[in-house]
Amino acid sequence: MAVNREEKKLETKNRILEAAMCLFAEQGFESTTVAQITEAAGVAKGTFFNYFKTKEDVRGKLNKLVAIDEIVNLKDKPGPYAPRFLALVKTLGDAMAENHGMLLLSIQGMLANNQNIEESKEGFCLIMDNLIPVFEKGQQTGEFTTTIPATTMACIATQIYLGTMLNWVMGISKEGFGDQLLISFQVFFEGILKK
Repeated sequence: MAVNREEKKLETKNRILEAAMCLFAEQGFESTTVAQITEAAGVAKGTFFNYFKTKEDVRGKLNKLVAIDEIVNLKDKPGPYAPRFLALVKTLGDAMAENHGMLLLSIQGMLANNQNIEESKEGFCLIMDNLIPVFEKGQQTGEFTTTIPATTMACIATQIYLGTMLNWVMGISKEGFGDQLLISFQVFFEGILKK
């Protein structure tokens, strides 16, 4: 059975991401070159640029995948969910804050054109889709209020994340990104925890 074109493209993109992830882990983001990524992935340099504009785009995609993975793991664990979620946003925020410039480029990339906006929207919709079951489980166990739909909670959590990221990148807050996310989500959970 022949592999269709879309499957082949996805396979190539995943090879690039896997190669980049291994190289970033081994030698660090700054020390890794696009040439090293393409060599490890077994693709031509031009092929890399068919999928990603820059090395920073690859890192941004990997960060989203890690966040989605962590949320999927969260929804498969028993509650309480608020402390686990707070620990997750703090850890992810601290990891992302290591490179302020990369985070700024990520935001600029998200807003650069309609295609990037659509790709970013798909990524955040995927995060929201995986957050909804966490909030539903929290409602079922009595941790979260049932007066606010789980879908609304997931939407607001995503808005808080994006707003906090923009606020941090613009330098409005002097706290670390992880700390700022933690504070923002503590306020959020105060509003949805069942009293």
